[in-house]
Amino acid sequence: MRRLAVVMVALVVATPATAQDLDPQAPLRPMPRPERAAPVGATQPVARPQGVDTVEPDIEAAPATARPGQRDLLRLDGKSQAACLAGLREIGVVYQEVKPVVPDDDRDCGILQPIEVSIIAPGVVVSPAAVIRCPTALALAGWVQDFVVPAAARLEGRGELTSIENGSGYVCRRRNNQVDGALSEHAFGNAFDVMGFRFEHGPAVMIEPGPAEADLVQVFQDAVRAAACLDFTTVLGPGSNASHDDHLHLDIIARPGGYRLCELGGAPAESDVGVAPPTSD
Repeated sequence: MRRLAVVMVALVVATPATAQDLDPQAPLRPMPRPERAAPVGATQPVARPQGVDTVEPDIEAAPATARPGQRDLLRLDGKSQAACLAGLREIGVVYQEVKPVVPDDDRDCGILQPIEVSIIAPGVVVSPAAVIRCPTALALAGWVQDFVVPAAARLEGRGELTSIENGSGYVCRRRNNQVDGALSEHAFGNAFDVMGFRFEHGPAVMIEPGPAEADLVQVFQDAVRAAACLDFTTVLGPGSNASHDDHLHLDIIARPGGYRLCELGGAPAESDVGVAPPTSD
């Protein structure tokens, strides 16, 4: 009997704590996810792939659908951004660095390294100042200084070019101001809209559809529009579609194979062609 009693006591002591786990007084703990389960007391961090220089998001805190937004993908490394800004200063562009543009309700819209450009060439202001990315400003400055200023000098009675009329720099919106569809390059600071040009004397040259028989002002507009595709990857304007009859849309979107969309004056409207190339206004 004594031997039996000892055996019974041993069985009671050796019984698993299943009953304790079901105790309603015991705190309930969620089961660890299988892929992140670790031995009790383990402190080793989750291994990251070699060569990845980004910060791994906290899986418990971030939603499963979290991903880098377009504004994140367009961020330049420190060396590239510094080189771009130095290039602007070297050619006389006046700008100031401003706070990052990060909308709370859109992960794609915004500029992480924005600048506000007020003078795009010596003596030529941007009116009003434009908030854009540095690479966009560099393309705009190259176009204005290399092509627009010399072409403007051919216009009689107007004197020197004094202002580029800014229709739009950064703005979070869809292409062609639609309610849905792809985001415009304006949403990332990759685009600039030119409404017209102002001069020291005489009337401004505003962007508008040209007459059938071009005069020198229309030739100026067509010439600078054509030249813009040497610095920008998209050039749209009057004749592209109704949305562009009063301005030139210029952007630096990257396309496969270096493809550029250069629609010159008199280009067919998108509805008039069989397969229209993608616009990025």
